Amino acid sequence: MPSLINELMLGEVGTSLAGAVCLILIDASKLKSGETLKFRKDLRGVGARLRVAKSSILYRTLPAELAQVVPPKGPIGVVVCAGDISAAAKLVNELVKEEKVAVRGGLLEGRALDAKSAAKLSDMPTREQANAMVVRVLNAPLVQLVRIANVKPTELVRIIKVKSEETASA
Repeated sequence: MPSLINELMLGEVGTSLAGAVCLILIDASKLKSGETLKFRKDLRGVGARLRVAKSSILYRTLPAELAQVVPPKGPIGVVVCAGDISAAAKLVNELVKEEKVAVRGGLLEGRALDAKSAAKLSDMPTREQANAMVVRVLNAPLVQLVRIANVKPTELVRIIKVKSEETASA
């Protein structure tokens, strides 16, 4: 019979993973406590959070495709992204470059991702960058229209100036 602590942890992990848009499974065993606190704070800043649980509990709460990635024993970290997926992936990628964290896999909108695909999430633009790109695309035709509309009056002013100089000199 499972212990009460395991049952409570299973319920808590299950509810925190239920509303997630994206999950990134990491092996955070090389992180020191200060680094973990900073990592958690940075994740909260982008709308994500880190959950660390026993692999046996995660095995029961994760989808079957992702359960194959979970190691048989030991703790594993799950970065739960509710907001900006790319920003959270960039934070994870920084720690991967420092060799403090290893990406095991991920889940993006119901699709299981292997470690390489989960690491590529950091290449996506953040929400602010994507919004800026959309605004630039929508703004470009308007800017061109304004430039074209301004060319004719400018040419007219130049012609009038040249004509007035010609009449003044004659």
